[in-house]
Amino acid sequence: MPEEKEKGQYPQYPAYPEYQEEEIDLREYLRILLKRRWLIGTIVFIITSIVAIYSFTAEPVYRATCQVLIEKENPKVVNIEDILGVNATGRDYYQTQYEILKSRSLALRVIKALDLEHNPEFMPKPPSLIGSIISWIKGIFSTKGPKGPKNKYDRLIDIYLSHLKIQPIRNSRLVNISFESKDPVLAAKIANMHAKMYIESSIERKFEASKQAIKWLKKRIKEVRKKLEESELALQRYREKEGLASVDFEERQSIILKSLDELNAALNKARTERIEKESLYKELMKVANNPEKIDSLPVVVENPLIQKLKAEYISLVAEYYKMGKKYGPAHPVMVRLRSEINAIKKNIAREVRKIAESIKIEYQIALENEKQILKAMEEKKKEALELNKKQIQYNVLKRQVEVNRSLYESLLKRLKETGVTEDLKVTNITIVDPATVPDKPVRPKKKLNIILSLITSLFLGIFLAFLLEYLDNTVKYPSEVERQFNTPLLGIIARMEFDTGNPNPREFREIVVDSKSHLAESFRTIRTNLSFASPDEERKSFLISSAVPAEGKTLVSANLAASFSQLEKRVLLIDCDLRKPRIHEMFDLEKEGGLSEYLSGNISDGIKMKVVENFPYLRIITSGVIPPNPAELLASKRMKNLLEEMKKEFDIIIMDSAPILSAADSIEIAPLTNGVVMVIKAASTPIPSVKNAIDQVSDVGAKVIGCILNNVDLEKEDYYYSYYRYYHYYYYYYDKEGKKEKKRKRLPI
Repeated sequence: MPEEKEKGQYPQYPAYPEYQEEEIDLREYLRILLKRRWLIGTIVFIITSIVAIYSFTAEPVYRATCQVLIEKENPKVVNIEDILGVNATGRDYYQTQYEILKSRSLALRVIKALDLEHNPEFMPKPPSLIGSIISWIKGIFSTKGPKGPKNKYDRLIDIYLSHLKIQPIRNSRLVNISFESKDPVLAAKIANMHAKMYIESSIERKFEASKQAIKWLKKRIKEVRKKLEESELALQRYREKEGLASVDFEERQSIILKSLDELNAALNKARTERIEKESLYKELMKVANNPEKIDSLPVVVENPLIQKLKAEYISLVAEYYKMGKKYGPAHPVMVRLRSEINAIKKNIAREVRKIAESIKIEYQIALENEKQILKAMEEKKKEALELNKKQIQYNVLKRQVEVNRSLYESLLKRLKETGVTEDLKVTNITIVDPATVPDKPVRPKKKLNIILSLITSLFLGIFLAFLLEYLDNTVKYPSEVERQFNTPLLGIIARMEFDTGNPNPREFREIVVDSKSHLAESFRTIRTNLSFASPDEERKSFLISSAVPAEGKTLVSANLAASFSQLEKRVLLIDCDLRKPRIHEMFDLEKEGGLSEYLSGNISDGIKMKVVENFPYLRIITSGVIPPNPAELLASKRMKNLLEEMKKEFDIIIMDSAPILSAADSIEIAPLTNGVVMVIKAASTPIPSVKNAIDQVSDVGAKVIGCILNNVDLEKEDYYYSYYRYYHYYYYYYDKEGKKEKKRKRLPI
């Protein structure tokens, strides 16, 4: 059955894509900002007011700055860099100086010099209640052990350092020393005194180093003098022992090295010659038993005598073969030629043996020559090594003398220089720009604070606005219906306020009868959309339901039924909400004798349909007595037969059913209708609930025709619903003569 309905009865709506990339809608952002404008304004007002009050009531703080120059090196009055010099080539030196400027010892010197102990700004202030509580909590949770008692200057130093600021100027040797105080004169005085005490402490450190250097130099001079004397005596004794008084080591070494060079050249030549002879000899030994291979050796082939003999041999062999064609082997000519050929072979063999013997002798001579040269070289090397040993020992002793003498002379020179500069005030630190009394405070910066507070609070308010909007997962606007649920929006219904909370029959009739009201126009729009929902069906049935209770489905069902009846269509309104029925209250009818009694078989003569005054084409079947098993009754065959019979008699059948997520009633009867209309209460119904309800309807083979957005506050969000301009007469009402009167605050309906 559900498949047949999908093919024949259900309307074919345009296909919505499963996914569409959402474009950035600036109007949506503007809507959120306008909606939360009071939240944003409140945050901006509170934060800006607090900052402004603080900025105008806080006591001004002044900052004075003294600029000093820290040079890389000391001024070179005398050459004593090794004693008083400053190794300022790297970053470590400047970082050390910055830390000295922030040191507690330097701060203490300034405090004592200016007697800041008795200055009111440095006097102890009684702790506030909040401060005492915070200190007490920190003491409880502190993991460090108990601190020892502080002396009277520790607190002063902490206060002093909290007001002091050391700021190096990038890519320069300049440093700004700044001090903040509520008294501008005191701030300038402290900044200048801090720079002065820093320079004095630097000079004192150098003076102390100079005194220590003099003391150390005198002690070292005595030690070095003694070592110098001992090293000179040791050198003299070695000369006498080795007889080196008039020996020139460089000249002797030069002679030996020259001899070694010559021997080395001769050795290379002899070794090359030996390698050649050895190679030829080894090659000869390999082919000693093979005369033919011996003949192929280059030394044999290139021998002139052998070449001549081989030429004669070839000539005789050629003549022998030539004569062999004329004469026989025994012919005297042939015998003579063979004899001559054999003689030449013997001569060649004899010459080859001579060559082989000469190769062997030459190889032995070359080998012996190489050994003799090596022996001579070893002797020269031993001589050179002995000379080197003597020279090394001699140089060691001589070097000790020279080092001791150089050190002794250097120490004497440094001692004289240090004594000269002991009373000379030299420093690499100078004051470039002394601090002056500031005429403007640095804090509070009223204008900047207010501007920053405005910007910060504005961004905070906007962030909270978007955060609250993100956390709000209810359906609020018509555009969200199609985007979130992929179903058409049939219409919107403005928020209705009744004098008694729920509409009484008189108020209900004013809604549907008054053709000039915006509510009636809203229901006409929904009626038109539903009429086109199944254009091929002359008789239509709709189930009006919602995801959760209190969405306004009963009011929508009643008004839709009344609106359809005004087209002179035969309309049947069935109250299928057998758990909490309200249709009878809407039309001031008795609920007994209704649907529940008929489905349970308590009515034998047919179900009773009730007539409503002023709606001649409308018939209503009330719920009847609330049964214990509503879902079973609605799923019964009797209910199905009832709907089949009513479709033959009425053009439009509208059924008001229980919320889908609260009970299974709507799911049981949804497949029996042309489709389900979901009523959604604006800014109240969660989006997941509506999606879950739509999924449940789809799971049973029924179709959701569309959604109605109820309880929309047009007065609050009219900027967003500009495309519903025809609702603007909501602010007006017409009298009985059709004249347009001034709008009222709320239309009582």
